Amino acid sequence: MRTLWLSLVLGCAAKDLDTAEVSESTGAPNPMDWSVHEPGPFSTGFQSWDVTYRPVEDGVERTVQLNLWYPTDDESGPAAEYSVGIDAESVANAEPSAPVHEGGFPVHAYSHGFRGYGEASAFISRYLASHGWVTVAPNHTNNTIMDHEDPLPSAHYYHRPLDVRAVLDALEALPEDHPLAGQLRTDKVVLSGHSFGAYTTWAALGAGYDLTNVAEMCATGEGIHDDGCTPEEEAVFATDLSDERVVASLPMAGTLRRTWFGDQGEASVNGPVLFMGGTNDDVGQAAQFDEMGAIDFTWMEIDGGCHQTFALGSCGTLDREEGFGIVQTVALAWARHTILDDQSGPTMSILTGEYSFSDLVVTQATSSE
Repeated sequence: MRTLWLSLVLGCAAKDLDTAEVSESTGAPNPMDWSVHEPGPFSTGFQSWDVTYRPVEDGVERTVQLNLWYPTDDESGPAAEYSVGIDAESVANAEPSAPVHEGGFPVHAYSHGFRGYGEASAFISRYLASHGWVTVAPNHTNNTIMDHEDPLPSAHYYHRPLDVRAVLDALEALPEDHPLAGQLRTDKVVLSGHSFGAYTTWAALGAGYDLTNVAEMCATGEGIHDDGCTPEEEAVFATDLSDERVVASLPMAGTLRRTWFGDQGEASVNGPVLFMGGTNDDVGQAAQFDEMGAIDFTWMEIDGGCHQTFALGSCGTLDREEGFGIVQTVALAWARHTILDDQSGPTMSILTGEYSFSDLVVTQATSSE
Protein backbone atom coordinates (compact mmCIF):
# COMPACT_ATOMS: atom_id res chain seq x y z
CA MET A 1 0.00 0.00 0.00
CA ARG A 2 1.31 3.47 -0.90
CA THR A 3 1.23 6.33 1.57
CA LEU A 4 1.67 9.95 0.55
CA TRP A 5 2.48 12.94 2.71
CA LEU A 6 2.66 16.42 1.19
CA SER A 7 3.99 19.23 3.33
CA LEU A 8 3.78 22.70 1.78
CA VAL A 9 5.18 25.84 3.35
CA LEU A 10 4.82 29.00 1.24
CA GLY A 11 6.75 32.18 1.95
CA CYS A 12 6.57 31.88 5.72
CA ALA A 13 9.11 31.28 8.42
CA ALA A 14 9.76 27.67 9.32
CA LYS A 15 8.10 26.59 12.52
CA ASP A 16 10.33 25.81 15.47
CA LEU A 17 10.83 22.40 16.97
CA ASP A 18 11.20 22.01 20.67
CA THR A 19 14.26 24.04 21.63
CA ALA A 20 15.86 21.12 23.38
CA GLU A 21 15.51 18.98 20.26
CA VAL A 22 17.23 21.36 17.84
CA SER A 23 19.72 23.08 20.12
CA GLU A 24 23.25 23.38 18.81
CA SER A 25 26.06 21.32 20.24
CA THR A 26 26.79 22.12 23.86
CA GLY A 27 30.25 20.70 23.56
CA ALA A 28 29.18 17.20 24.54
CA PRO A 29 31.46 14.56 23.02
CA ASN A 30 28.54 12.71 21.42
CA PRO A 31 28.28 13.98 17.80
CA MET A 32 24.71 12.69 17.61
CA ASP A 33 23.82 15.61 19.88
CA TRP A 34 24.99 18.11 17.26
CA SER A 35 22.28 19.84 15.27
CA VAL A 36 21.98 18.69 11.66
CA HIS A 37 21.04 22.28 10.81
CA GLU A 38 24.46 23.70 11.64
CA PRO A 39 28.06 22.85 10.62
CA GLY A 40 29.92 20.64 13.06
CA PRO A 41 33.12 21.67 14.87
CA PHE A 42 35.67 20.30 12.37
CA SER A 43 37.40 21.77 9.37
CA THR A 44 37.83 19.71 6.19
CA GLY A 45 40.93 17.93 4.94
CA PHE A 46 41.29 16.70 1.37
CA GLN A 47 43.46 14.17 -0.45
CA SER A 48 43.33 12.51 -3.87
CA TRP A 49 45.23 9.73 -5.61
CA ASP A 50 44.79 7.26 -8.45
CA VAL A 51 43.29 3.80 -8.03
CA THR A 52 43.74 1.08 -10.67
CA TYR A 53 41.53 -2.01 -10.85
CA ARG A 54 40.10 -4.54 -13.31
CA PRO A 55 36.35 -4.10 -13.86
CA VAL A 56 36.17 -7.51 -15.53
CA GLU A 57 38.33 -10.47 -14.56
CA ASP A 58 41.15 -10.88 -17.10
CA GLY A 59 40.00 -7.61 -18.68
CA VAL A 60 41.70 -4.26 -19.24
CA GLU A 61 42.79 -2.28 -16.21
CA ARG A 62 40.95 0.95 -15.41
CA THR A 63 42.31 3.90 -13.43
CA VAL A 64 40.13 6.40 -11.58
CA GLN A 65 41.04 9.31 -9.34
CA LEU A 66 39.93 8.83 -5.73
CA ASN A 67 38.91 12.03 -3.92
CA LEU A 68 38.71 12.00 -0.14
CA TRP A 69 37.33 14.50 2.38
CA TYR A 70 37.70 14.03 6.13
CA PRO A 71 37.48 15.96 9.41
CA THR A 72 40.52 17.83 10.65
CA ASP A 73 41.40 20.19 13.48
CA ASP A 74 43.66 22.15 11.10
CA GLU A 75 42.08 25.54 10.50
CA SER A 76 44.59 26.71 7.92
CA GLY A 77 46.98 25.32 5.35
CA PRO A 78 47.32 24.92 1.59
CA ALA A 79 43.98 25.01 -0.24
CA ALA A 80 42.75 21.78 -1.79
CA GLU A 81 43.39 21.57 -5.53
CA TYR A 82 40.48 19.95 -7.31
CA SER A 83 40.17 18.51 -10.80
CA VAL A 84 38.67 21.88 -11.66
CA GLY A 85 39.64 24.84 -9.50
CA ILE A 86 40.76 25.30 -5.90
CA ASP A 87 38.71 24.85 -2.74
CA ALA A 88 39.86 27.38 -0.15
CA GLU A 89 37.48 25.80 2.40
CA SER A 90 39.36 22.48 2.42
CA VAL A 91 42.95 21.96 3.55
CA ALA A 92 45.15 19.79 1.34
CA ASN A 93 46.68 16.78 3.13
CA ALA A 94 45.59 18.02 6.54
CA GLU A 95 46.08 15.86 9.61
CA PRO A 96 42.85 13.97 10.33
CA SER A 97 41.09 14.60 13.61
CA ALA A 98 40.46 11.74 16.01
CA PRO A 99 37.21 9.86 15.26
CA VAL A 100 34.25 11.05 17.31
CA HIS A 101 31.81 8.35 16.20
CA GLU A 102 31.90 4.93 17.81
CA GLY A 103 33.93 2.50 15.74
CA GLY A 104 35.61 5.11 13.56
CA PHE A 105 34.63 7.45 10.75
CA PRO A 106 31.27 6.76 9.05
CA VAL A 107 31.54 6.88 5.26
CA HIS A 108 29.57 8.66 2.55
CA ALA A 109 30.34 7.97 -1.12
CA TYR A 110 29.45 10.20 -4.07
CA SER A 111 29.03 9.71 -7.83
CA HIS A 112 29.24 12.75 -10.10
CA GLY A 113 27.10 13.59 -13.12
CA PHE A 114 27.62 13.43 -16.89
CA ARG A 115 30.90 15.15 -17.80
CA GLY A 116 31.32 16.12 -14.16
CA TYR A 117 34.04 15.36 -11.64
CA GLY A 118 34.25 13.85 -8.18
CA GLU A 119 34.54 17.18 -6.37
CA ALA A 120 31.46 18.74 -8.02
CA SER A 121 29.27 18.51 -4.88
CA ALA A 122 32.05 19.25 -2.40
CA PHE A 123 29.73 21.36 -0.25
CA ILE A 124 28.05 18.12 0.93
CA SER A 125 31.44 16.51 1.61
CA ARG A 126 32.62 19.49 3.66
CA TYR A 127 29.40 19.59 5.67
CA LEU A 128 29.59 15.90 6.54
CA ALA A 129 33.30 16.22 7.35
CA SER A 130 32.47 18.97 9.84
CA HIS A 131 30.30 16.39 11.63
CA GLY A 132 32.99 13.72 11.70
CA TRP A 133 32.26 11.90 8.42
CA VAL A 134 34.51 10.84 5.56
CA THR A 135 33.44 11.15 1.92
CA VAL A 136 34.99 9.26 -0.98
CA ALA A 137 34.25 10.07 -4.63
CA PRO A 138 35.75 8.67 -7.83
CA ASN A 139 36.31 10.63 -10.99
CA HIS A 140 34.47 8.41 -13.47
CA THR A 141 37.16 8.15 -16.15
CA ASN A 142 35.91 8.68 -19.74
CA ASN A 143 32.96 10.76 -18.50
CA THR A 144 34.54 13.75 -16.73
CA ILE A 145 34.94 17.34 -17.83
CA MET A 146 38.63 16.54 -18.41
CA ASP A 147 38.47 13.30 -20.43
CA HIS A 148 34.94 12.72 -21.75
CA GLU A 149 34.71 10.24 -24.63
CA ASP A 150 32.09 10.80 -27.31
CA PRO A 151 30.40 8.47 -27.94
CA LEU A 152 30.51 7.27 -24.35
CA PRO A 153 31.75 3.66 -24.17
CA SER A 154 28.99 1.16 -23.40
CA ALA A 155 31.17 -0.28 -20.67
CA HIS A 156 30.83 2.98 -18.76
CA TYR A 157 27.38 1.88 -17.63
CA TYR A 158 28.93 -0.88 -15.56
CA HIS A 159 32.14 1.02 -14.85
CA ARG A 160 30.27 3.54 -12.72
CA PRO A 161 29.07 1.20 -9.92
CA LEU A 162 32.35 -0.71 -10.13
CA ASP A 163 34.27 2.57 -9.70
CA VAL A 164 32.43 3.03 -6.40
CA ARG A 165 33.35 -0.51 -5.40
CA ALA A 166 36.99 0.15 -6.32
CA VAL A 167 37.36 3.28 -4.19
CA LEU A 168 35.71 1.60 -1.21
CA ASP A 169 38.13 -1.32 -1.65
CA ALA A 170 40.97 1.19 -1.75
CA LEU A 171 39.89 2.69 1.56
CA GLU A 172 39.87 -0.76 3.15
CA ALA A 173 43.36 -1.40 1.77
CA LEU A 174 45.00 1.83 2.95
CA PRO A 175 48.63 1.25 3.91
CA GLU A 176 49.36 1.07 7.61
CA ASP A 177 51.19 4.39 7.55
CA HIS A 178 48.15 6.27 6.22
CA PRO A 179 46.60 8.29 9.08
CA LEU A 180 43.10 6.98 8.28
CA ALA A 181 44.08 3.31 7.94
CA GLY A 182 41.77 1.03 9.89
CA GLN A 183 39.55 3.89 11.04
CA LEU A 184 36.91 3.97 8.26
CA ARG A 185 33.56 2.26 8.74
CA THR A 186 33.17 0.96 5.20
CA ASP A 187 30.91 -1.92 6.21
CA LYS A 188 27.86 0.39 5.91
CA VAL A 189 27.98 3.25 3.40
CA VAL A 190 25.46 5.79 2.13
CA LEU A 191 25.90 6.64 -1.57
CA SER A 192 24.72 9.88 -3.15
CA GLY A 193 24.80 10.77 -6.83
CA HIS A 194 24.07 13.80 -8.96
CA SER A 195 22.31 13.54 -12.35
CA PHE A 196 24.00 10.61 -14.16
CA GLY A 197 25.32 9.74 -10.71
CA ALA A 198 21.76 8.84 -9.73
CA TYR A 199 22.07 5.89 -12.12
CA THR A 200 25.18 4.85 -10.19
CA THR A 201 23.28 4.87 -6.90
CA TRP A 202 20.55 2.55 -8.20
CA ALA A 203 23.04 0.11 -9.69
CA ALA A 204 25.28 0.02 -6.59
CA LEU A 205 22.28 -0.38 -4.26
CA GLY A 206 21.18 -3.47 -6.15
CA ALA A 207 18.55 -2.45 -8.70
CA GLY A 208 18.07 -5.32 -11.13
CA TYR A 209 18.83 -4.86 -14.82
CA ASP A 210 16.20 -5.71 -17.42
CA LEU A 211 18.35 -8.03 -19.49
CA THR A 212 15.89 -8.07 -22.38
CA ASN A 213 16.14 -4.29 -22.63
CA VAL A 214 19.91 -4.45 -22.26
CA ALA A 215 20.19 -7.01 -25.09
CA GLU A 216 18.10 -4.81 -27.36
CA MET A 217 20.16 -1.71 -26.55
CA CYS A 218 23.37 -3.62 -27.13
CA ALA A 219 22.08 -4.83 -30.50
CA THR A 220 20.78 -1.48 -31.74
CA GLY A 221 22.84 1.06 -29.84
CA GLU A 222 19.67 2.86 -28.83
CA GLY A 223 19.93 4.05 -25.24
CA ILE A 224 23.68 3.44 -25.19
CA HIS A 225 25.28 4.82 -28.34
CA ASP A 226 25.36 4.05 -32.05
CA ASP A 227 27.94 1.27 -31.69
CA GLY A 228 25.94 -0.83 -29.23
CA CYS A 229 28.06 -3.17 -27.13
CA THR A 230 29.95 -6.41 -27.48
CA PRO A 231 28.63 -9.79 -26.22
CA GLU A 232 31.28 -9.66 -23.48
CA GLU A 233 30.07 -6.24 -22.34
CA GLU A 234 26.44 -7.32 -22.46
CA ALA A 235 27.25 -10.30 -20.24
CA VAL A 236 28.59 -8.04 -17.48
CA PHE A 237 25.12 -6.58 -16.89
CA ALA A 238 23.91 -10.06 -15.94
CA THR A 239 26.42 -10.14 -13.08
CA ASP A 240 25.96 -8.52 -9.70
CA LEU A 241 27.06 -4.88 -9.99
CA SER A 242 25.82 -3.95 -6.53
CA ASP A 243 27.97 -3.48 -3.45
CA GLU A 244 26.72 -4.96 -0.19
CA ARG A 245 28.47 -2.14 1.70
CA VAL A 246 26.09 0.40 0.11
CA VAL A 247 23.00 0.19 2.33
CA ALA A 248 21.22 3.46 1.49
CA SER A 249 21.24 5.99 -1.32
CA LEU A 250 20.57 9.65 -2.07
CA PRO A 251 20.03 10.17 -5.82
CA MET A 252 19.74 13.86 -6.74
CA ALA A 253 18.42 15.46 -9.94
CA GLY A 254 18.35 12.14 -11.78
CA THR A 255 15.73 9.39 -11.83
CA LEU A 256 15.67 5.61 -12.16
CA ARG A 257 16.38 4.71 -15.79
CA ARG A 258 13.67 2.27 -16.83
CA THR A 259 15.53 1.49 -20.06
CA TRP A 260 18.17 -0.20 -17.91
CA PHE A 261 16.21 -1.39 -14.89
CA GLY A 262 12.85 -2.19 -16.45
CA ASP A 263 9.46 -1.95 -14.77
CA GLN A 264 10.47 -3.48 -11.44
CA GLY A 265 14.23 -3.14 -11.16
CA GLU A 266 13.95 -1.20 -7.92
CA ALA A 267 12.38 -4.20 -6.18
CA SER A 268 15.79 -5.74 -5.50
CA VAL A 269 17.51 -2.75 -3.88
CA ASN A 270 19.33 -3.44 -0.63
CA GLY A 271 18.18 -0.40 1.33
CA PRO A 272 16.15 2.81 1.48
CA VAL A 273 16.25 5.54 -1.16
CA LEU A 274 15.76 9.28 -0.71
CA PHE A 275 15.40 11.20 -3.98
CA MET A 276 15.92 14.98 -4.08
CA GLY A 277 14.83 17.15 -6.99
CA GLY A 278 13.94 20.71 -7.91
CA THR A 279 10.81 22.21 -9.41
CA ASN A 280 12.91 23.96 -12.07
CA ASP A 281 14.51 20.68 -13.13
CA ASP A 282 11.93 18.24 -14.46
CA VAL A 283 13.76 14.95 -14.80
CA GLY A 284 10.61 12.87 -14.50
CA GLN A 285 10.45 12.82 -10.72
CA ALA A 286 6.64 12.79 -10.53
CA ALA A 287 6.40 9.82 -12.89
CA GLN A 288 9.17 8.08 -10.94
CA PHE A 289 7.19 8.40 -7.72
CA ASP A 290 3.95 7.25 -9.33
CA GLU A 291 5.66 4.19 -10.80
CA MET A 292 7.82 3.33 -7.81
CA GLY A 293 7.30 -0.13 -6.41
CA ALA A 294 6.79 -0.99 -2.76
CA ILE A 295 10.22 -0.05 -1.48
CA ASP A 296 11.37 2.38 1.19
CA PHE A 297 11.39 5.47 -1.04
CA THR A 298 11.19 9.16 -0.12
CA TRP A 299 10.84 12.12 -2.50
CA MET A 300 11.85 15.65 -1.55
CA GLU A 301 11.31 18.59 -3.92
CA ILE A 302 12.87 22.05 -3.57
CA ASP A 303 10.82 24.89 -5.03
CA GLY A 304 13.01 26.87 -7.43
CA GLY A 305 15.72 24.22 -7.32
CA CYS A 306 17.49 23.56 -10.61
CA HIS A 307 19.86 20.86 -11.82
CA GLN A 308 22.94 22.48 -10.28
CA THR A 309 21.34 23.13 -6.89
CA PHE A 310 22.83 19.74 -6.02
CA ALA A 311 26.32 20.35 -7.43
CA LEU A 312 27.92 23.59 -8.62
CA GLY A 313 25.06 25.82 -7.52
CA SER A 314 24.68 27.93 -10.65
CA CYS A 315 20.91 28.33 -10.50
CA GLY A 316 19.10 31.54 -11.42
CA THR A 317 15.90 30.46 -9.69
CA LEU A 318 17.30 29.75 -6.23
CA ASP A 319 19.99 31.36 -4.12
CA ARG A 320 23.08 29.16 -4.20
CA GLU A 321 23.76 29.11 -0.47
CA GLU A 322 20.10 28.64 0.43
CA GLY A 323 19.89 25.64 -1.88
CA PHE A 324 23.13 24.20 -0.54
CA GLY A 325 21.85 24.64 3.01
CA ILE A 326 18.75 22.57 2.30
CA VAL A 327 20.62 19.81 0.48
CA GLN A 328 23.43 19.42 3.03
CA THR A 329 21.01 19.37 5.96
CA VAL A 330 18.93 16.62 4.37
CA ALA A 331 22.07 14.71 3.34
CA LEU A 332 23.39 14.70 6.90
CA ALA A 333 20.00 13.75 8.37
CA TRP A 334 19.67 10.89 5.87
CA ALA A 335 23.22 9.69 6.50
CA ARG A 336 22.77 9.75 10.26
CA HIS A 337 19.45 7.94 10.07
CA THR A 338 20.49 5.20 7.64
CA ILE A 339 24.07 4.57 8.76
CA LEU A 340 24.07 5.54 12.45
CA ASP A 341 20.44 4.61 13.19
CA ASP A 342 19.55 8.13 14.27
CA GLN A 343 15.87 7.91 15.21
CA SER A 344 15.77 11.22 17.06
CA GLY A 345 12.90 13.65 16.69
CA PRO A 346 14.82 16.40 14.87
CA THR A 347 16.24 14.01 12.30
CA MET A 348 13.10 12.01 11.65
CA SER A 349 10.87 15.10 11.47
CA ILE A 350 13.00 16.40 8.58
CA LEU A 351 12.90 13.10 6.72
CA THR A 352 9.15 12.58 7.13
CA GLY A 353 8.20 16.20 6.37
CA GLU A 354 6.72 16.83 9.80
CA TYR A 355 9.12 19.74 10.26
CA SER A 356 9.69 22.25 7.46
CA PHE A 357 13.06 23.80 8.18
CA SER A 358 13.05 26.07 5.09
CA ASP A 359 10.89 29.06 4.20
CA LEU A 360 10.68 27.75 0.62
CA VAL A 361 7.87 25.63 -0.72
CA VAL A 362 9.04 22.13 0.08
CA THR A 363 7.13 19.07 -1.06
CA GLN A 364 7.95 15.81 0.62
CA ALA A 365 6.51 12.47 -0.33
CA THR A 366 7.14 8.97 0.94
CA SER A 367 5.97 5.68 -0.50
CA SER A 368 6.17 2.43 1.41
CA GLU A 369 4.63 -0.98 1.51
